[in-house]
Amino acid sequence: MNSIKNYIGGFFGSLLERIFVFFVALLLSQAPQYMNLYLNVLSGSRAEAERSVAVIKEKAAELGMSTREFIDDLVKSQSQVAKKSGEVHEAQLKRFEALKKAFEALKGASAFTRPFVFLKHVDWSLAKNVQFQPALPFTLESVLYVIVGILLGMLLFRLLAYFPRKWLGGGKPQSA
Repeated sequence: MNSIKNYIGGFFGSLLERIFVFFVALLLSQAPQYMNLYLNVLSGSRAEAERSVAVIKEKAAELGMSTREFIDDLVKSQSQVAKKSGEVHEAQLKRFEALKKAFEALKGASAFTRPFVFLKHVDWSLAKNVQFQPALPFTLESVLYVIVGILLGMLLFRLLAYFPRKWLGGGKPQSA
């Protein structure tokens, strides 16, 4: 009777592990798709910010000033309207630089470094605007993510299954 109980428990334990590993691998297989879609959103935001900065540079050039001089002059102005306008221009310039840096970093990242670069540079306000639809990827990058997902899923499952039992005093009975 004990052997039947162990067999059934082992079957469902391994079945649970397989299901867990499958979903972790499935989740990670979607990462390249999501990061590419995020890169498209980032590219559009960068292009829009670049256009705004170009307008600021153009207006500064009309006055014979550099962009930095133009913004500094607005910020130092006595007029509250001009001061706030300078702060807006300053924020636009900083945003453009951040978007440009993030785009170049993500675009140039390899398949192995891309998730870390993504997490370092992600702008969550842009990430929530990604129109993500799951896909069945057939790229080498996706295959690598699936393999990592399988290994990570196995490791996570074993950690989640083993350590709580050990910490709670379960597992192998202790001898006297």
